[in-house]
Amino acid sequence: MDIPEQRCLSPDTGIALTRLLSTARLTPAQAVALGADVLSRLEEHSAGARSSRIRLRPETARVGVDGRAYLADDDVPGHRAVEDENRSDLAAAEGMLRDLTAATWCPDAASDRPATDALAALDGAAAEARRPGGNVVAVASILRDADATVGADARTELGRLVAAVSGDGFAPLSTARTGVLPATPPPPRTPRRPRWGARSVLARTWKWVLSVVVLVAVVLIEITFLSDTVARDVEAVLEAGRSGSAAPTSTEVLLPVVPPAPAAAGTVTAVDLRAVHRCAPDAACEVRLQVALQPRADPQTIRWAFELFDRCTGAATTAPGGTVTVPPDGDRAIAVVTVALPPGKALAVLARTDLPFTAASAPLLVPSDAGCGTAPAEPSG
Repeated sequence: MDIPEQRCLSPDTGIALTRLLSTARLTPAQAVALGADVLSRLEEHSAGARSSRIRLRPETARVGVDGRAYLADDDVPGHRAVEDENRSDLAAAEGMLRDLTAATWCPDAASDRPATDALAALDGAAAEARRPGGNVVAVASILRDADATVGADARTELGRLVAAVSGDGFAPLSTARTGVLPATPPPPRTPRRPRWGARSVLARTWKWVLSVVVLVAVVLIEITFLSDTVARDVEAVLEAGRSGSAAPTSTEVLLPVVPPAPAAAGTVTAVDLRAVHRCAPDAACEVRLQVALQPRADPQTIRWAFELFDRCTGAATTAPGGTVTVPPDGDRAIAVVTVALPPGKALAVLARTDLPFTAASAPLLVPSDAGCGTAPAEPSG
């Protein structure tokens, strides 16, 4: 008996992480899984012998057909000091985490708590990598903790993405995990040409003719028995139009939100404000503020406040914010704070920086689907 030919996959089968990020958009859980795998591998080699080391570089990070990321065997001599290697690893890790965040879909914070937590873990790991006293072990630990609950499903989805990007998307997931692809299926048989005749045409047309006859019969019955009812309904509609009465209509008038400052100014390149949980008026709202900066050689102090705007009445108030100092060469600051929201039906919350330059975020709508209510329309004369 002939044994079908099989293709065996080598252990390093997969694609470069940079190729996956440039081709597909990731969920937050998938981004955390990739970061946890790569940095765990880097952590193992950081703790190993110093004679040779695997470096984290764009060309060494890869993703296999099982959905797991790894570092390719690209050893380089360990001729630098341990402290220099640690800073080099942290800089590469921070760059990879920045690329993962950029390739990730932003979830709806009001309804997708796991995705929001995963994004927060990516931000926290990147902040640890930028910290002067940071280390690879701490960065990897943050991502492993976030990956513990959703990692299996995320890697299953990543395996399918790798198969699709590499051109092996036809392979079932079960065979991709074992490393063996099924043999090429035999070509389909050429279908026989049908023989047309009078009997074949009649068999295909009698159902269509019958459906037309039934439709005509139904229309005639409705015209015969329901003509009086249709006439009464038409007369009632016309009478309602002549009477000039109108039902109450929705007049949801939401005032436009005008940011108090530009989106970027000076070294402030962006201000982003998101809700950590679902927020409601007349309650405390936990938000995450992120201020992106142009790195500078000296520390930069960021001071911000919150602008609260009622989209129904136009009332505007200011809520206190905070201050944080970004170390030299830092490119962003992240803070999670609580803002006390005033009563109202439709609010908008904006973050505004005063230092080092004045810039404002896009409005955070609370709630996102709010309206100002309904009012009856005036009757026409």
